[in-house]
Order: sequence, then structure tokens, then C-alpha cells
Amino acid sequence: MSTLSHDPLWPRTGAWQDLVAAGTDKIDLAVIGIPTAQTSLSPTNAHLTPAAVREALRRYSGHAVAPGTPGTGRGSEAELVLDEALRIIDAGDVADPDSELGELAAATAVRELAARSELVVALGGDNALTVPAALGVAGDALPLAGLITLDAHHDLRDGRSNGSPVRRLVEAGLDPKRIVQIGIADFANSRAYRERAKAWGITVIHRDELFEGPLREIAAEALAVAGAGGGPIHVDLDVDVCDRSVAPGCPASIPGGIQAHELRAFAREFAADPRVRGIDIAEVDATADSPDGRTVRLAALLVLEAAAGLAQRLGRG
Repeated sequence: MSTLSHDPLWPRTGAWQDLVAAGTDKIDLAVIGIPTAQTSLSPTNAHLTPAAVREALRRYSGHAVAPGTPGTGRGSEAELVLDEALRIIDAGDVADPDSELGELAAATAVRELAARSELVVALGGDNALTVPAALGVAGDALPLAGLITLDAHHDLRDGRSNGSPVRRLVEAGLDPKRIVQIGIADFANSRAYRERAKAWGITVIHRDELFEGPLREIAAEALAVAGAGGGPIHVDLDVDVCDRSVAPGCPASIPGGIQAHELRAFAREFAADPRVRGIDIAEVDATADSPDGRTVRLAALLVLEAAAGLAQRLGRG
């Protein structure tokens, strides 16, 4: 990254204390890198992305404005500064998350962070990170936990890859009737895996349905299904759900996906709900991004949107 300008009246975000410096006190938001890449179905350097996202975060301020109540006029917006409203820590990256032992260690790390924080944001890595991230958030509540994916793909493939995390989570004990998949796209899946999703009772909200219904209503439906019966919810933000024009750094993104502002809105909406205890950001390969770094920058903004949603949840903005 080129040298960034310095303005004392425009403080940058992302310079969060590390886990050691945070001590054992309660924290609001924990960020952790889970740099999976070795089992990807497409060539990827997604293991380099957590570092790139942390660097991109410094491009932004922590200042956010939430629209006011309709009918109250201009000037009724709620404002917050994330670094002042929330106690945020960065737990660094876990080692070797693609191996079985490393995946288990990653799940344990997320579980420990979830016990200390209101929300854990995991930076990927390809979509294989969703397995340890979701298992860590679920903890002992696995049969009652829920999962929401924003993804063009079902991720129900056989085997062990970035195309299999949802199937692996079901086999680990997650109730498929508590899974909602938003943004599933035509020409990005197969009939066999579509039939598997239907047979298991997974709720699928097709990409075209996103163009027809209000975003908040879709988010509310997903939360109701994933949260039925209690238990924590994990949200997988696979950035390849976005149109390829805004996510060229995702190997499997396709033309016709959702827009960046829509994924950002989903991130904030879900983080504002107290049942959501974990969010992962997946499938960005920083080395395959466009020269302007738009995909990595979008991933960084998803971290900030999640933080803003959490501040809203906690009544701090």
C-alpha cells in the first residue's frame, strides 16, 4: 500500500490491539484470520488475504452514520465512531487451518473468542474456513445452531474442499433445516447438489429473489429460520455472491451477482441481531484482485459493516 496521508481530524481504523494486549477482559468484537487455501477447487492464494484486508482497513475511518427515523427530517441520523464505541481486538491468524489438526485448533480459537466477545469476524481464506468458524461459534450448541450463507454456490460437494463446507457442517451435526442459503445462482451449481439441498430441508433463496424482495425482509426470513429454537447463528459472507465487476478477486464470482452495497447491507443487518455470534468473509484472493484492489477493499468494508451492526445491537450507535 502506498503511504497514506495523515490528518489528526480524520483518524484511520484497523489499528486494533492484539489479543495479548487485550488481556482477559470482555471484548465486543474479535477479528481472527483463518487463511485456508490448500483444498480450493480453483487455484488461489486466499491464504494471503487476511493480511491484505488488515492493510486495506487503514484506508477507512471508523465513522458511520445510520439514517434517522422516517419522518423526523434531516439531522436525525445516529452517528458513531467504531473505535470509540466498541472494544475491538485482533487475534492474528491461526496456523495451518487446512490440516485436520489445524482446523480443530482454528475451531477452538474461535470458540474461545466467542466466549469473550459478542461477535467474532473470521477473515479467510477460501470457503473452507466456514467449517472451523461455524463450529467454533456453535460450540456445545451445535444441534441448535444456525447457519446463513451469502453465496452463489450450495457448497454441498462431496470430499473436502472449499466446495464442501455446508455438507461437512451437516455431517458434523448442524441441523440442515436451520441453514439458509441466499444468492444461489444459475449456472453455478448442479442438479445433484440442488436436490441434496432440497432433500435435506435447506432453505434456498435464489439470486433472482433478491432482485424482487426487500433486503431487510429477506434477512429477517433468514434469521427466523436459522434462529428457530434458539442457539447461535453463524453467517458466511462468500464474496463471490457479488457481481464479478465488484469482486474480480473471487475466482468463482460470475457476472450478474449482487452488488457491493447489498452485501454490505446484509453484513450490517445480520451483525445487528444478537443471535448472530460469528461472521466469516470468504473466497477473496488478494493476489488475483484488480489493480485498484476493489475486492479486498470490499472485504475490509464488510468487517466495518459488521462492527457497525454490532454497535447498533449494543445500543452504541
